[in-house]
Amino acid sequence: MATHNNAYSLPSQPLPLSPVSMVDVFFPGLTNISAALRQLLAGNPNSYGRVLCICGLAVFFGRYVKDFFGAFVMKHFTSRVYVSHSNEAHDMLVAWISSQPFSHKARSLLASVAARRSGSADDHSDGNQKKPLQYSPWNGSFSFWYKNRLLTFRSVQKEGRIFREEEISVSCIGRSPHVLRELFSECRAEYLKLVKNKTSVFGYRDGGWKKTRAIDKRPLDTVVLDEQKKTALVEDIKDFLDPGTRAWYSRRGIPYRKGYLLYGPPGTGKSSLSLAIAGACDLDIYILNISSQDDSSLGKLFTELPKHCVVLVEDIDAVDATQSRQHGTVKTGQEETGSSTMGKSQGKVSLSALLNVLDGVGSQEGRVLIMTTNHAERLDAALIRPGRVDMKLELGYTNQDINARLFCALFMRDDTLPDGSQRGDEDTLRKLMREFASKIPEQEFSAAEVQSFLMEYKRVPHMAVENVQEWVVRTREGKRQMKRADSWMLQGGDSLD
Repeated sequence: MATHNNAYSLPSQPLPLSPVSMVDVFFPGLTNISAALRQLLAGNPNSYGRVLCICGLAVFFGRYVKDFFGAFVMKHFTSRVYVSHSNEAHDMLVAWISSQPFSHKARSLLASVAARRSGSADDHSDGNQKKPLQYSPWNGSFSFWYKNRLLTFRSVQKEGRIFREEEISVSCIGRSPHVLRELFSECRAEYLKLVKNKTSVFGYRDGGWKKTRAIDKRPLDTVVLDEQKKTALVEDIKDFLDPGTRAWYSRRGIPYRKGYLLYGPPGTGKSSLSLAIAGACDLDIYILNISSQDDSSLGKLFTELPKHCVVLVEDIDAVDATQSRQHGTVKTGQEETGSSTMGKSQGKVSLSALLNVLDGVGSQEGRVLIMTTNHAERLDAALIRPGRVDMKLELGYTNQDINARLFCALFMRDDTLPDGSQRGDEDTLRKLMREFASKIPEQEFSAAEVQSFLMEYKRVPHMAVENVQEWVVRTREGKRQMKRADSWMLQGGDSLD
């Protein structure tokens, strides 16, 4: 019985533990792998299974080790600069990268039809190529050498506010980002060469500002309107932008801002004048249609404006409740009476929100604000009071002088006609100019309408003079028909039997 009990008794002494190798302390499992390999080389068939298991585990955990060390190195031993898709620095970097020979090594590319950039590395066509293609790295990564340093370019697609957005980063080994700063400084310098003598136009896209195009600077003398008004406006803006003016404002505690209102019928040159002013002052222009915004988006956009720029706010009469004071609206609780209902339904931006971004506590300083409208009579007096609007400029229909200068601008420039022939005698053209201007009634047509007519006869100025009276009659009749159609639509139309 005693023997039976002793057969199942536990040993009184603990089992000896295998010694732990110092190699396993730093590289766990390496001793077992080495032993399995020795048995395999010695011809022991039982080691095959152990080797396969160990290799499988090594592959499985290898990628996690790689990611861990990769993240560790990137966090502690690399420098990185990120670029948002919505920022102009994105355009600077992509323009420079796309012009470098090493960009062709990228395996993931974005192809786009765009304006030809002279001097780019992938440009092997002449200037007359139709719809030239350009390629830029997209949603991938590659490495390149810059000033004897190895840099890595990485493009990643991330979820944006509305659509997926591209986020770009450039990194290098080392804790100092000095070489990255040098790279971006070079990108900026090359980008400025590309946009030299051009006006960068920004618009509202995907919830923020985005550069939409770069156009040649428009000379001020190509905007034909009242010279006295134009000169007064341009001189006032240039004086405001003078470096000494900001200090003058600061010493007197006056907010460094300027506001202008351009009003008049459609086609009288409000947008063209704004673009020409931006070009003359070497500023970017940010164009915003107020009817496409709400209070939240408007405030965000104004906080993202740069210090020096032209802000063109179009259709300012679309602001909510702009007509309330002009039409004597009375508000009681949630009810409104009066004809301001039409004004209230025109836009999503409230008057109070607009006034806050114009001259509120957090409003941007240094910008030139130009507001335009076709209906100045709809604007609230609070919106256009002095301090918010410093100058009001009416751009009306043409007079005889403007009509003559429009003719002169098209036919009396010091160049050749589109067909390569020389322009006619200057005295003859001046005679035609005076005759043309005398045949158009004053204060009836916009500059855009007159110029559009002249463009039909850009090669034959005498034909423009011969046909202008017929055009006047035809255009008048077209306007009368449009007025009748508008009146019919406002009245709801007549029933047709």
